[in-house]
Formats: sequence, C-alpha cells, structure tokens
Amino acid sequence: MALLSELVDGVYRDLADEGKEIFTQKQVEDFVRAGIADLNRVAPVDTYEDVEFVADPDTGVITQWAYPLTIELPYRVTVRRVEDDYAVDLTTPVDGMVGTQPFEYRRTATGGTIEFPKWYLTNFNGLLYGIRVYGYALRPIPTSDEGTIDPAVSVSGEEEFSIRSFARAQGFDMLAHDRSLFAQWQGQTNNTDVSPTQMMQMEANAKQEWLKHRSLIRVVRRYW
Repeated sequence: MALLSELVDGVYRDLADEGKEIFTQKQVEDFVRAGIADLNRVAPVDTYEDVEFVADPDTGVITQWAYPLTIELPYRVTVRRVEDDYAVDLTTPVDGMVGTQPFEYRRTATGGTIEFPKWYLTNFNGLLYGIRVYGYALRPIPTSDEGTIDPAVSVSGEEEFSIRSFARAQGFDMLAHDRSLFAQWQGQTNNTDVSPTQMMQMEANAKQEWLKHRSLIRVVRRYW
C-alpha cells in the first residue's frame, strides 16, 4: 500500500526534479494514474468477492436475482455455505440464457453483474448460503479531489516499481520532445551536460526498462 503523494514524490526523484520546478503536480499525478491504468491492463488483481443473497428474513426465500460485482473478469463462481465456507462450483455459463444454464454474467462500466433465473435459486436458503465469485478486479485510480485526504493506492513494491517506470518514461518522453522544457530541466536540475541526443537515449532506455518489467509481471489469466 502506498499513498499517491509517495508515488508522486518517487517519480519526481526519478526525473531528477526533486525541487518540483519543471513538472507540475498535476502532470506527475497524471503519469502515475496512467501507470496504474497500464498495470491494470497487464496485471489485474486476482481476487474473489462474496455476495450475500437478499432473502426473506423469516423464510430464507431469495427475493433478488441480480447482484452487482466489482470483478470485471470472472473465471469461477461457487455457492458457499456462510457457516463454514463450504463451497460448490456452479455450472460454467455461456453467452445468454441457454437451456438450463444457471446464471449469466454481464460486464458493466464499473465491474459486472451476475444474474440468476428464479428457478435456480429456489433450492437455496438465502440466509444460509451466498455466492463467491473469483476473478480479476482493477485497482482504483486515485484522484486528489479528496481535499486534505491523501488517497492510498493498493500496490505492492514490485507494482510500484512498474508504475514509476512507466511514469519516468512518460516524463523523459516529454523532455525529449519539448525543447523549452528540456532547457529548463537542464538549468534548474544542474544537468547542463545532458544533450538533447542523450535525453532521447534516456527516454529510450526508460521505455525499454518499463517494457521489460511489464512483460515480467504480466498475469496469465484464467477464463471460463
């Protein structure tokens, strides 16, 4: 777990701009957010989500057939007994309600929904059972709109390295293609010995390092 400000400060150091004189706070935050978005594409979080059935409190009869999920790419669904987590796999779904398939998953902008036909849930006591969905979820992309609250980013040390590698490549790319900004960076960071050609090489090296690490952390996903 890292704070957004910690990631931003790390990127400033990577770009030799610890005084924060060249890149704006918003620019570096955008580099970090883009890095998190790229990490989500390459290595989404392998996780699970428990969903409790909505049921009559007296009889346990289930009264709701569709449930929202934050998981975007599910690969396994089980019915679990709440008392002891005993679980039974459900039948693998297909696109659309075909024959007696027990459920259907639909992707949404924020995750997905899982929907059951009414006949399928009549055998379950909604007070004793729930569902557990295994799959891949995306890390939230933090904003700095929370006022004085410094938003946290749920990443490991290796994932933080990937985000910073991406952000560093973005920063060097900006310096390599903006001569005015590059001239400011040379003077204010005491890097007057770095030529435009060397900066382009630094950009290329940063991108190569990021792409190499990107290939190492790629998640081989499981599918239905």
